[in-house]
Amino acid sequence: MEQPMAILGQIVYILCGLTSLGCMVLLIKGYRKSRVELLFWSAMAFLCFTITNIILFIDIVILPTTVDLSLVRNFITLLGVVVLLYGLIKGNT
Repeated sequence: MEQPMAILGQIVYILCGLTSLGCMVLLIKGYRKSRVELLFWSAMAFLCFTITNIILFIDIVILPTTVDLSLVRNFITLLGVVVLLYGLIKGNT
């Protein structure tokens, strides 16, 4: 019973990465059309989130016992949140 759950977890990791990538692409398209800066900063944040999801997949599925990439993942996620926060503050002033 454990094997199907492991495969399901891997599928969820892949889907999360693809969802983040899709959001980033749509935000970039919206920015290119309208030139609203908040869309640009949101796209950059989702770029960080996409990278985080890719590193999560590598960390948990490909290299589960050899390397711990949680610090790198957390730093990139924090960077994405800071970028988004910067875009929100800059767009509001």
